Amino acid sequence: MKLLTHERQWRGGETVVAFGMFDGVHAGHAQLMRKANELAAIHDLTSVVYTFSTHPMATYAPEHVPAELNTRSEKIKALAKMGMDVAVLRPFDRLYASQSPEEFVRSFCEALHPRHVVIGFNFSFGSKGAGKARDMIRFGERYGFETHVVEEIQLDGQPISSTRIRKAIAEGNMEEATRLLGGPYMLSGVVQRGKQLGRKLDFPTANVRWPKDKAVPPRGVYAALAYVREKWYVAAVNIGRHPTAPGGGPTIEANLIDYDGGDCYDCHMRLLFFLRLREERKFESLEALREEVMRNREQTISYFKNLTKQS
Repeated sequence: MKLLTHERQWRGGETVVAFGMFDGVHAGHAQLMRKANELAAIHDLTSVVYTFSTHPMATYAPEHVPAELNTRSEKIKALAKMGMDVAVLRPFDRLYASQSPEEFVRSFCEALHPRHVVIGFNFSFGSKGAGKARDMIRFGERYGFETHVVEEIQLDGQPISSTRIRKAIAEGNMEEATRLLGGPYMLSGVVQRGKQLGRKLDFPTANVRWPKDKAVPPRGVYAALAYVREKWYVAAVNIGRHPTAPGGGPTIEANLIDYDGGDCYDCHMRLLFFLRLREERKFESLEALREEVMRNREQTISYFKNLTKQS
């Protein structure tokens, strides 16, 4: 997938353009990109996903920007997996936001030469979101492209949305988040040194740097998969402050089961969250904590064994 930071960097021919914020790249977003790829294949065109490098709200009300479901790099990887030919991750600033709906359309038409445009039913564009789906259809007739509006995608009678996914994550309902996203929720980062509590309990752990702007599940222990040093491991992941041995800030600590890769400090690690095993709690002693860690390890192993049997 070719990555652009501005639509005017495109030097190719005619395209199919899918528009959206694509926060989380969930099942609803996937439908838009599948449609764009389908049209591109039928008409021998280039498929383009057009989105933003930052949330539009960061320009006007940064204190109200929702927690990210993807970092920039995660978003790029997720878009690439959808099979799009080109991704435009455009900066969103006040000048860009001040365009009228028609100015917005004219600008991307001059740059991307679209023959087809794919949008969601609730897509808005132009200054203060004044442009709606019906306006894109009308502008398409004027500027020479056909607009395809993808209707709302539902699960259990409710729309799939980034807001719904954030709610599931905030509640620790990782199974619901997985269903909505179409895959497990991910946190990733560099492994750094922690308090060495895991070593004291004979269960060394890898501490992932706390993400600055991403949605983080609530404190507790989770059954997860970890990818580090080009290999996957089953992992029991603790998110919290270690109330049994307090000190320092919150951590994301992965106990990698059967890890055999040696020191992994400064390595990049991905964590996929499948199930919340328990909430954070304080134990009477480090020995009691050790027993619970052992139990959580066994729960994690059992969970993935059962998951494998079901698949």
